[in-house]
Amino acid sequence: MTRAYQCANVPGPHLGKVGTPASVTSAIKRAERPILIVGSELANLNWALTLAKEQNIPIVATAHVAGTIAEMGANPDRVLGAIEITNLLKSPEWSGIRGEGQHDLAIFVDVLYYLEAQMLSALKHFAPHIKTISLTKGHQPNANQSLPNLSKKKLGEFLAEVAEGLAK
Repeated sequence: MTRAYQCANVPGPHLGKVGTPASVTSAIKRAERPILIVGSELANLNWALTLAKEQNIPIVATAHVAGTIAEMGANPDRVLGAIEITNLLKSPEWSGIRGEGQHDLAIFVDVLYYLEAQMLSALKHFAPHIKTISLTKGHQPNANQSLPNLSKKKLGEFLAEVAEGLAK
């Protein structure tokens, strides 16, 4: 079992699983309407944009990320605050970013750890209709699947394995 990246993150009795590249790949492939939420840390932005493009996953840019994404020649589907997207995902009646229906999988990349912990906690408790994956540095016990606590190098290897698995 992996501990939360920040020791004060006490998730309660329902803990998410530590994801493997194979389990993350499988969850993304199974999802009918995934969504990618990109935060302000920008450590894995290139990987996230490639994932979104290759898998046709809508991107929600939070914070100042939209400008950086635009500088890279891409456009997010929507620019929303972290709280706004969390509240929309909680609503089963929401028609989703592209109006195709509520999302069934939320993938978090590069969101500030403490902010993502609260977003995932809200979704865990108030949005049973949506699964969550955290691909941000540090284990998030409130996500259905999360990375183990990895070094920067190992994190890059993990994400490369996910991309490789999705390409098959």
